[in-house]
Amino acid sequence: MITLNKSMTILPQEEMIKKLEETRIQRMHLFKNLNQYMGYNSTNSNLAKGEYGRPTLILTELENTAVHIPTQENYDTLMQIYEIGKWEWPDNNPTEHNFWKGYKQKTCIPIKNGFRCGNKEFYIQKNWKILTLQEFCEFQKPEITQKMIKEINQLFEINKPNRKSKG
Repeated sequence: MITLNKSMTILPQEEMIKKLEETRIQRMHLFKNLNQYMGYNSTNSNLAKGEYGRPTLILTELENTAVHIPTQENYDTLMQIYEIGKWEWPDNNPTEHNFWKGYKQKTCIPIKNGFRCGNKEFYIQKNWKILTLQEFCEFQKPEITQKMIKEINQLFEINKPNRKSKG
């Protein structure tokens, strides 16, 4: 070990490598939640990773088609999927509002970016196709599986536990 001054010390290579590894492990423990959201700790992840390791989905829009969302839980899941897919309300992120309370069991949401929330009867009158959340997930390529949905739910519980979309 060589000491240049009180604040600078040069360690032998083996000690330096050991110290770097200990520091890396300490950082992982300190930032584990952030790392999970960013995808760094998810070695068995079912989600594709984008820039900076963030989970991503590429969603396919459907003309004149909406998802029927009869429960708050389905609404929350769809908003999380839309947010991971980078789809937004006309003015902000999907999890920033909870519009399910307005239409409750009759809630329908179009399958497109820049979506709005509406009453199921409105979309039926317009002759739109109405899908369930499961049908929407099966239609997407690659298909959004239950494992992916579970992983998305865990990411949001860790990183956005107080999101407004959650009931």
